[in-house]
Amino acid sequence: MLICLHFPVARAANTTEASAASTKAATAPSSPVPSERLALIRERGAIIVGVKTDYAPFGMLDTNGNPEGFEHDLAADIARRLGVSLRKQSVTGSNRLQKLQEGVIDLVIATTGDTSERRQIVTMIEPNYYASGVTLFMPPAASIKDWADTRGHLVCATQGSYYNRIMQQRYLMDLQMYNNARDAKLAVKDGRCIGYLFDNTAVINDLANPEWKGYKAPLPPTLNTPWAMAISKDEKGSEFERLLGDIVADWHRSGFLQEREKAWGITPSKFLADTHALWLQKDSDGSDYCRRNTDGNWRAECRNQVFLTSTDVGGLAQLGLWLNETTGINLTLIYDSFDRMQFVKGLLTTLLLTVLCITCSLLLGWTGAVLAESPLPLLSAPALLLGTIGRMTPPLLCMYLILFGFGAVLGESFGIALPAFGVVVVCLSVYTGAGVMTALLDAATTYRLKHAGHADFRLRFSNTSDIARLASGSVTASLINVSKATMMASAVAVPELLSATTSIINERGNVGVMMNALLLTFLLIIFAVVRIMRRLEQKILARVA
Repeated sequence: MLICLHFPVARAANTTEASAASTKAATAPSSPVPSERLALIRERGAIIVGVKTDYAPFGMLDTNGNPEGFEHDLAADIARRLGVSLRKQSVTGSNRLQKLQEGVIDLVIATTGDTSERRQIVTMIEPNYYASGVTLFMPPAASIKDWADTRGHLVCATQGSYYNRIMQQRYLMDLQMYNNARDAKLAVKDGRCIGYLFDNTAVINDLANPEWKGYKAPLPPTLNTPWAMAISKDEKGSEFERLLGDIVADWHRSGFLQEREKAWGITPSKFLADTHALWLQKDSDGSDYCRRNTDGNWRAECRNQVFLTSTDVGGLAQLGLWLNETTGINLTLIYDSFDRMQFVKGLLTTLLLTVLCITCSLLLGWTGAVLAESPLPLLSAPALLLGTIGRMTPPLLCMYLILFGFGAVLGESFGIALPAFGVVVVCLSVYTGAGVMTALLDAATTYRLKHAGHADFRLRFSNTSDIARLASGSVTASLINVSKATMMASAVAVPELLSATTSIINERGNVGVMMNALLLTFLLIIFAVVRIMRRLEQKILARVA
């Protein structure tokens, strides 16, 4: 159906309006190339959309066998906007793109993850309309606690899922392939595999189904990937691609996707909430922040950041992408704002841990040494005992005992949750403080031996300059070691530098680059700590002299 719209043309009222009109025309996106597929759809009077019927609630069959679901609603809205009827064709993860390439269908809306491999064979529509990660659907008795525990185990999966190869390479699991989700879940039920590797959005829906009562998915979702509609590769840059992209953009602005999400009882998606807010933003002149550039592409900040190139952006992001494109060094910290913020937060947490642990270690060590030197047994004996226990207890064991032992009792009995960050500071400070205390006590003993006339010398808060000079080397070594030991905090979920780096590696797979970045950052931190300690040591020696 062809609709002709007539827009009245008005003369510019003044030079300013004429200039604004000229600027707007200069920045208007170029016209797309004509679309053979869109012409065929209009001639046919119907659009054929490939949708799923085995992925509730995005695509499924109702009690009468009729296809319905979240993505079916999207297909219906596209048909309405085009003014044509809708024909649905059921597809699976293994044949959806094949049918598109063969020309059997016009459009795929079938939980298709937007990946670089798929962009080589089809045209993925931007912006993305949804997103999900991958998790493991497991029976009630499953003992898998971490992704690393899946190594060497047989895991069920469905053919055509983008994450199969990545997960198999990353965690060395053995995958047993099935044609559809139903068969894979039945295989889990029969004990043929330890779990089903699948999108977390669908797994959440399965867990709410009485049929799967007691089943679980405790592993955190990984490989979070946006979904995209797909059309033929030949339609890249065409009117059809432009039209579909504009429709998805309108869905985000209007909140249509969130309405459909709510209608189908889907857990609210952070991706949709964030994208809705982004596409509602306006520039200072009142125009949409997310708009098309002159080349027809969306503004870089509103696109899937994974597929940006150095020509799409500027500044630091351009440098990072250029480095990746020319050398293969995928340092996402430079061009990806989320990874950069995650790394910076981890760095700040590590620095705060370092400062607090060094300060508390000095205070505990000095206080413990003074009390241990006291002539009163009620003060010296407990101080020596606590110092010995502190040195003999590994800090990681201390963290586990307090958080998961004593902390569990507090939580169950009184509802008190111990802060992991505080527990880490206490355990590292006690361990290092005990070492500082020992170094000071050894220095006091050495002082008495060297100065026979001061055999009755005891360490006090007022006479510690000479002792500090004698113990400075050992104390400095202990404080440097506690700076390195802050990485233990990642074991109890404190988001420090190692934890942030591991999280980025899990999402990006750039192990070598990120581990080298982590090593370099820690070397700089330790170098800074050493320099500061040496300067303090020099000041102490100068004061003693």
